[in-house]
Amino acid sequence: MKGNRKRTEPPQFLSGWKEIANYLGKGVRTVQRYEWQMGLPVRRPAGKPRDSVIATKLELDAWIGASPIREEFHLSRLAPDSEASAKSIRNGVQEMCRLRDEMLPLRAELHSSLLMLRETILNLQGELGRNQLREMAPAFAFLKREARVEHVGDSLAPDSAHRKVS
Repeated sequence: MKGNRKRTEPPQFLSGWKEIANYLGKGVRTVQRYEWQMGLPVRRPAGKPRDSVIATKLELDAWIGASPIREEFHLSRLAPDSEASAKSIRNGVQEMCRLRDEMLPLRAELHSSLLMLRETILNLQGELGRNQLREMAPAFAFLKREARVEHVGDSLAPDSAHRKVS
């Protein structure tokens, strides 16, 4: 019965900086620098300290294949089984660049539309303010008339300071 079971390959995980560095044929510090500067695909298990890392051979191979600088850093070539993954990643990156290029004019158009909308809103606010002042103008005129009458009334009221003594 045991011989009839389908054997599945265990995931090819590399655990720790040493294993990852050995797999890539580089030193630990170099591989850590690859992570910081070039996005080497490593994972940190939940609840583990910062230095604990794991990586899959497939992801590392795909990263190497997609990297345009692999020759400069003398990184190993892809394994034959990961060639399809590298091609898929390259296609994804090309599609992402194409979409970014399509998005740039759309962003510029959106920015222009937002500026026009803002200007329109400010103009409408100004017109609304002027219309409200026009509607309130009769009330202001009434207040001005009352103030004038009070002032004129004050000047006509008998005041001992303004009387001449004869």
